[in-house]
Amino acid sequence: MPPIPDEIYAMILENSHGVLATSFQDVPHASLMAYTVQANLEYIHMATSARTRKWANLLANPRMALLLDDRGESAGGPTKALTIGGDQVNVAGQAEQDEIVGALLARHPHLEGLLSLEDIRIIRLKPRWCVFLQDPEHSVFMNF
Repeated sequence: MPPIPDEIYAMILENSHGVLATSFQDVPHASLMAYTVQANLEYIHMATSARTRKWANLLANPRMALLLDDRGESAGGPTKALTIGGDQVNVAGQAEQDEIVGALLARHPHLEGLLSLEDIRIIRLKPRWCVFLQDPEHSVFMNF
């Protein structure tokens, strides 16, 4: 992975929610999601029930994008937005899933009910590219 500019790295780590975009047969679906990140940014983790449209979409089409922004933080400055695109990667086993659930729960205690469901599924975004927008005239595209 190429070096990630500090501003992009900070935006990923400082945010905790984003809008996940999935699709099925060219029909888009967007969901507000809480997430956590591995320290090396190898994966971004989210959780959902196996009964959701987003999970069905990812089973049919593993490509997704996660939009982060700082609308609530900008205090009059330019709004920043970051779209991270990539693929769903399955969790290797129960021990790894338990570790990810623990990380999600530590960052998002309000998700305890969701994370305790029998049919919980981990959405594991493997970043492939990103677009960082600082204002309408300033954008940076990166492949990972």
